[in-house]
Amino acid sequence: MLIIKRCNLINMADIYEETMDLAIKDGKILEVSQNIDPSKYNNAEIIDANNDFITPGIVEPHCQLGVNEQIYRFEGNDANETTDPILPQLRAIDAINPADEGIQVARESGVTTVVSGPGESNPIGGTFAAFKTYGTTIGDMIIEDEIAFKVTLGNAPKNAYASKGTAPRTRMATAALIRESFLKAKEYHRQYHTDKKPKFDMKLHSLMRIFDGMLVKFTAHQAYDIVTSIRLGQEFNLNYTVDKCSEAYLIADELKQFDTRFIIGPAYGGKREHEIRNRDTIIASIMEKSDLDFSISTGHPGVDISMTMIQTIMMHKKGLSRERALEAMTIDAARMVGLEDRVGSIEVGKDADIIIWDGEPLDYYTSPRVVLIDGNVVYNK
Repeated sequence: MLIIKRCNLINMADIYEETMDLAIKDGKILEVSQNIDPSKYNNAEIIDANNDFITPGIVEPHCQLGVNEQIYRFEGNDANETTDPILPQLRAIDAINPADEGIQVARESGVTTVVSGPGESNPIGGTFAAFKTYGTTIGDMIIEDEIAFKVTLGNAPKNAYASKGTAPRTRMATAALIRESFLKAKEYHRQYHTDKKPKFDMKLHSLMRIFDGMLVKFTAHQAYDIVTSIRLGQEFNLNYTVDKCSEAYLIADELKQFDTRFIIGPAYGGKREHEIRNRDTIIASIMEKSDLDFSISTGHPGVDISMTMIQTIMMHKKGLSRERALEAMTIDAARMVGLEDRVGSIEVGKDADIIIWDGEPLDYYTSPRVVLIDGNVVYNK
């Protein structure tokens, strides 16, 4: 049992900078109210937040944490299986190394939940896993072992396969391979739900779950690839997000007509590649002004997970509102990956993933003072 007193609470639900106390039991938020009397809860440990800002833990909705390790190159990089362009049966959970130093960096930066998956070399590259950034084994950490499919458009699949003399060599072929796979999976799904089951096909058996509502995460940087992603999502009536979205701000007005969720970032860093030559942290403010539905991602290692807050602060400096910035890193990120019932806000019944900041969260010089995951103090500066 734990009580956190004197919180300057921003809970990402209905409390914005109010002095509140929190009671935590068995890893869950038990009570959020003013002046909790510790005598109500026998033997409760007490933390005095000293009126510091308190927010939920940050949710990273698209990265390769644990799959593409922090300090290794070939040895710890299991993000891209380039032996076949269509590999929906791959699972990131089978590659995540809980000892990756990046996971420690993440939690010390306030990132308490991540959605991590394959890289971008394959048009269909397998499934993401969602896990907490604390634990000894992946079994200790896991929230969802398969939460979404990775689907990539743009230059990365071309670059991976053109030299092999196999498709895709063009964007046309990338989209065609994705569409063909979706069509096959749709038919397999139809047959699977009849009395006459189809012959087992591991790829299609995995991919058919998109027709039961499993999330599809399209990765697209350039404007026309973003639109192709939306086209595919609508054509097959999918539950989907469009991720990375480096040029979404260039077509913000056009994107208003679509009921689409966007996971933006990395928006900070180098522009060495053609696809990301227009990346700019101004993306968030333009999307906010256009009333588009978005959350924020580092795409680690696209931007290192340690720079999570720095990237958002730079977005804030370019016009993104404070409240929207904090929401985009917490409750909106959780909602876009279907985890909003557990993480992303500090509400009764939810996981007690909490940050006590040592200053204004959107300040370059602020960092987490204390981080809790499932009610346990996992970092104490």
